[in-house]
Amino acid sequence: MAVLDPHPVLRLGVEVLLRPHSNLRVAASLSCEGDLLQLLERNPTGIDLVVVDALPLGDQGDGLALLRELSRRWPALPVLVLSAYCNASTVTSAMRAGARGFLSKSTPPEWLLRAINVVARGGRFVPPELRAELRLPHARNTRLPVLTPLSPRERQVLGLVLKGETTSEIAERWGRSPSTVSSQKSAAYRKLGIRGDCDLFRFRHLLECG
Repeated sequence: MAVLDPHPVLRLGVEVLLRPHSNLRVAASLSCEGDLLQLLERNPTGIDLVVVDALPLGDQGDGLALLRELSRRWPALPVLVLSAYCNASTVTSAMRAGARGFLSKSTPPEWLLRAINVVARGGRFVPPELRAELRLPHARNTRLPVLTPLSPRERQVLGLVLKGETTSEIAERWGRSPSTVSSQKSAAYRKLGIRGDCDLFRFRHLLECG
């Protein structure tokens, strides 16, 4: 197993958690995506599972790009995302990009062990608290979640926000009232499961699957 995360304490914590389990061994503890890709290129059969914090931007692009590359080049390799940002939209985007499982970093340790075992056996695992929202009644369900898509106008609004335009500037551009633009922006945020502009900039890749 390989663990990819920029935080050494978290990687060590995963190793310590797995030590009592002889069938679960961390063979590689990595801090950057490039090292993971090089490891897999050198020894593609030496790693049987990857635990990765794939959502933040990284040295090879955004986290979804990493998941897609892993899925494309090593389709049989199970990937479990362990992230501090856990909501229906981030889970959906990660699973669609190739992850087999997703878990919050705030989850109890026993859930991480269960998720690793499920994913290693070929199943899918999503956070228990999100299964109802994602319409996944149990951990092994392989059906991908379906979220309400963004409307073309909502997508345009978010695109302009990402370019730095304010609600008033967007309203003036389109000849609409600021309240109308604000309503479209709020609706898009609800669909993506984000709370404000800071989340939007951090998770702008969600526009790919919204």
